[in-house]
Amino acid sequence: MVLSFYGICQKDADTLVYINFQLLDVTNGKPVSLGHVVNTNQRKGVVADMLGYFKMPIQVGDTLIITAIGFHEMVIPSWGQFTSDSLYYPIRLTPKSYQIKEIRITRFGSYQRFIKEAATIELPISEEEKLQEKLDNYLKKSVTNMKLVNTPPATGGFAFGEDWFSKQNKKIRAKKAEAKKWEVIFTKFSAETVTQLTALEGAEAMAFMEFCDFTEGYLLTASDYEVRKNILDKFEEYSKLKNENTD
Repeated sequence: MVLSFYGICQKDADTLVYINFQLLDVTNGKPVSLGHVVNTNQRKGVVADMLGYFKMPIQVGDTLIITAIGFHEMVIPSWGQFTSDSLYYPIRLTPKSYQIKEIRITRFGSYQRFIKEAATIELPISEEEKLQEKLDNYLKKSVTNMKLVNTPPATGGFAFGEDWFSKQNKKIRAKKAEAKKWEVIFTKFSAETVTQLTALEGAEAMAFMEFCDFTEGYLLTASDYEVRKNILDKFEEYSKLKNENTD
């Protein structure tokens, strides 16, 4: 029995081989540097080098999730197509076109939609601006009717503090920065990402996201690989607590 058990374990170990890969840009064939790769079944993660090369243990039934800045995420299931006989396998990533897919964020809907609406927004004219316009028109008419000799050139109208449009532009820039921040966060930590890594869905996925309790600062500064690894670690804790409560 011991020999049979050893033989089975040895067979499983033999099926887990290290395969060499290279990340490439599908549009021009150039290497994609520092991409993050996670084998969800083996709970292994690596970062590609500057030329896009990386090595990953993989066997039949595993799933690779590849992410890189500026490229769409790629999910590759292993059904036995990878063997150690090849020098390396190329993985071609598709660059992101920011008009292809919108990312849902807070109450603004999406970052792209917010930018479009902010660019076409009709700003009402304040009473202060109406008065400024009347004074400017009055001064223009008065100067036109006067005979001026050796006088300095006319300057701008009266100043009433910070321009209203400048204030509105500041508000729009602040909202754009806030929306961009959430776009970065949701590319790293979302219900879709949790489902891919843990198979949790719906309310259970949302409950697990609350259990993770990641801060905005952490999600903004951490890499995709660090966040994904932390999700897997948290899922292990979550599963243990869930089993204890069930018992």
